[in-house]
Amino acid sequence: MTKTILCAAMCFCSLALYFTASVSSNTGQTKSTITFTKQIAPIFQKRCEECHHNGGAAPMSLVSYEEVRPWAKSIREKVSNRQMPPFHASGAIGRYHDDPRLTDEEIAMIKNWVDAGAPKGNLKDSPAPITWKNDWKLGAPDLTLTVKNVYRLKANPKDQYVFFVFDHVFAEDTWISSIATRPGNPKAVHHANTHLIPPTMKVPEEGYFEGDFNPGAHGTIMISGWVPGTNDVRLPQGTAVRIPKGMRFGIQIHYGPNEQPATDQTSLGLYFANGIVNKNLRMMFGDRKDLLIQPNDPNYSLTSKSTFGGDALIRFFHVHMHLRGKSYAFRFTYPDGRVETVFDVPNYDFNWQRSYILREPMRVPKGTQVEFIGTYDNSKQNKFNPDPSQSIRWGEKTTDEMMQGRIFYESVDEKLNLNVKNGRVVVTETANK
Repeated sequence: MTKTILCAAMCFCSLALYFTASVSSNTGQTKSTITFTKQIAPIFQKRCEECHHNGGAAPMSLVSYEEVRPWAKSIREKVSNRQMPPFHASGAIGRYHDDPRLTDEEIAMIKNWVDAGAPKGNLKDSPAPITWKNDWKLGAPDLTLTVKNVYRLKANPKDQYVFFVFDHVFAEDTWISSIATRPGNPKAVHHANTHLIPPTMKVPEEGYFEGDFNPGAHGTIMISGWVPGTNDVRLPQGTAVRIPKGMRFGIQIHYGPNEQPATDQTSLGLYFANGIVNKNLRMMFGDRKDLLIQPNDPNYSLTSKSTFGGDALIRFFHVHMHLRGKSYAFRFTYPDGRVETVFDVPNYDFNWQRSYILREPMRVPKGTQVEFIGTYDNSKQNKFNPDPSQSIRWGEKTTDEMMQGRIFYESVDEKLNLNVKNGRVVVTETANK
């Protein structure tokens, strides 16, 4: 009898040890040892707080334990299916700058923490708090352009669009290394696209166009964009973008539905190039304005093609679609016949349109053909689809569609050798002779 009890006890202990090991995450932590203050708060600081803080673009703050605890189960769900943090390009973590995606270990940590009852832990284990500001991530700009008057939004259950034109006119060619956007009201601004405006465009006295205004029809060129959580692109030394003399900037702002009246006064920050500039950043553009999506079509796809005319060094990618956008891919066919999908957004989301900046620029040989492949879901299974019974064409409205793919690159052979100071070319006596 004693021997039987002893064997049973030993079996129970073995099972207990096995169970303890089975609930351990890949980090070696068991559910019972994971606390918010020690393990979870540092993850949230690194991956979530930039948007989820008081005054941030997200609808709730996730800074303190008291703020996080009511959302614990929802957080578990969102991180488990990788809806949050939002990042939609495929590929290994670390391929792109500013990649907020959680590692498998971090996801396991959060899941185990929630499953254990989301314990708070000891306050002395908390990381030092971060002071978040609606400020310039790249530091003070060399030139700040601000919408000249505060824009007042009425309460409106629908999306609102306004195209603002800044007063500043470039007196001469100017070379810039970055354009940054700072919304005056991050909670009101859904997204914002910056355009170059030619001198021929007539602007109303109030300085903006409201409603269904198509800037492209007036000769504007989209040059940058902003969405919540966006990453500002700073070009490396020696590479810049030329803003031609006489041009202005404009910004198309999409304001989301708002229950209460609100105000906004958005700004652009320009960073001038300095030193020797050898490369003018170029863009390869893919689009199809003959787009026509039939009602209830869950998998409409079309392709645009282009070819690199010389050896190129790719810096970053960007895609833009609207509510029916499903996926977007860039497929390269190299001169030797090799085919590769270089960039892929398998689950496009209109709400998160970011630039995907390569940590290691990609060299591409002359003659490489690019296929820009856009796919759309116009069925009722698409939760963002406002009306699957409609035929959809290309257009500026959110309820229309676009198929814009952009590859930003340098020409390997280009060597401008421009001496630039504060964005302007310095003309030397030797050059004059």
